[in-house]
Amino acid sequence: MRNNKMIFTGSVLVAALCAMLACAVQLEAQILLTEAEREYVHQGNVIQAVSLDGAAPLQFSDADGQVQGISKEVLEEVARLTGLVFEYRLYDRLEDAFNSGADVFFGIPRHYAPEDMVLSKPFLESETILYINSSIDPTELADKRFAAVKGGELPEGIKEDNAIYFDTREASMDAVERGRADYGYGNAFSVAFYRLQNSYRNLITVPGKKESREYAIGFLKEDELLRSIIDRAIASIDENRMNALILDVATQIDRKVTVQMVLDSYGPEIFGLIMGVMVILLISVIHNVRAKNELRLQYERYQILAQTSNEYLYEYYVKTNRLELTTNCIELFGDGENLEKLKMVFPEFLKSSETAPVIELTTAAGEVCFFKSVSSPIFDEKGRPYSIIGKLIDVSREETEKQELIRKSETDGMTGLYNSSTARRLIAERLASAPVDAVDALAVIDCDNFKEINDTYGHLEGDMSLLHISGSLAKNFRKTDIIGRLGGDEFCVYMLDIPSKEFAAAKCKRLLERIRESGGGSELAVSIGIALFAGEKTYEELFEKADQALYKAKRSGGNQVRFYEEEQR
Repeated sequence: MRNNKMIFTGSVLVAALCAMLACAVQLEAQILLTEAEREYVHQGNVIQAVSLDGAAPLQFSDADGQVQGISKEVLEEVARLTGLVFEYRLYDRLEDAFNSGADVFFGIPRHYAPEDMVLSKPFLESETILYINSSIDPTELADKRFAAVKGGELPEGIKEDNAIYFDTREASMDAVERGRADYGYGNAFSVAFYRLQNSYRNLITVPGKKESREYAIGFLKEDELLRSIIDRAIASIDENRMNALILDVATQIDRKVTVQMVLDSYGPEIFGLIMGVMVILLISVIHNVRAKNELRLQYERYQILAQTSNEYLYEYYVKTNRLELTTNCIELFGDGENLEKLKMVFPEFLKSSETAPVIELTTAAGEVCFFKSVSSPIFDEKGRPYSIIGKLIDVSREETEKQELIRKSETDGMTGLYNSSTARRLIAERLASAPVDAVDALAVIDCDNFKEINDTYGHLEGDMSLLHISGSLAKNFRKTDIIGRLGGDEFCVYMLDIPSKEFAAAKCKRLLERIRESGGGSELAVSIGIALFAGEKTYEELFEKADQALYKAKRSGGNQVRFYEEEQR
């Protein structure tokens, strides 16, 4: 069987070598054409020629995507003999080539051509070769899988149920090589070409004599002159010239480099390289396992240390916005959603030098606590921040004490309202930042008969009167308003963003009613002076106007509200 494999290739090479010697002395000559045929050629129309790819050496695309093959060389010979100009294109499917709108289909065997297709004289004839997987007995093919090429007729005796169709001859031979099909038939040229090119190891060939195949030019459009010209040219190509064309294509086979070819040539070297890589990988795995165990031990130590203190460890990954938490951190905050405020701190942390901001966070139990975030960035090889590692230290007790001290320093010890300095500072800050068209109002409140209350009912009743006033102020005005005790029996309210002057007047008149209702038997009463914000920049300017309005209210009998604008009339 091995000798049979070489019969075709050897005979073709011998014949082709002889043809080369004959062609070396043959002079190129033009064929004789009729007047109509010469006029047809003289028009210079480009003949669109198409065919099926993957049918080497008859026609195929090379590594550069260029059309090659015996059929193409035959048309080139026709062009040399006649003066016709051809343009070539290959398709992966027969139906695409038939529907391409081209003029001719080159290199088509009769059993692939539609019944109504007109064919030229055949330019090449080939016997059929059986190619078969080496595991299959060639005498027992009845129920085996046949590798067929789409578009062609099945050979006589092949059942449709046993046929597996492939787009090209090369694809069908690959399938037999890999065991996806058992056997197939192909022309001797293609089978020999692909066997050499792809170095098939599991595929053997047997001259089958199944059928003889003739290859011709198929005309996709009705064109008698073109057919006549091509027939004349094909008839003029003698056997020696055809053998030369075949040899020219057959000697240009580029063998594909396969894995098996590499293993056959460099097997020991590759095995040694693989073993070396495996040893390196094994050493690396052992090293990584040890390093991982060491990291695990360190992590467990950190976990223990964190659980025995009020510290909670984390790592924040900058690019993915992912936050990893230690066990005690997860137990305190849950799944991390409560730490969104912490994530907002990191971008600012990377820009500023502040390394331990205090953050107000809510625990999984809903308790609001204060934590100091101590962080340190980790940079990648390009100097960009990769992650931030740090710890949260519970400073709720210290922060609560601090806030209490701040509150005490800002509030009046008796009434709980802002003290004079804090009220003055907050109002001044508002005046400095308020828009010019803002509608604000400063109300200054003074007790009308505080001295009489002290003298008549005693200082304890006087203190109660101050508490009645402060309580009424807190209930009467909004939480956004600044309410303070300026000293003694004098208070102030700064009302922000009021809708109108009438709103301020109504609020203050309601305050008079509340104070009278809460004064008990002491007949407590107050006077109020109001100054609307008119672009003043300092507290002193606005207070002076409100104080003048207060003075006018007192001189008018007290227990009333006056605006500064009224003082100007």
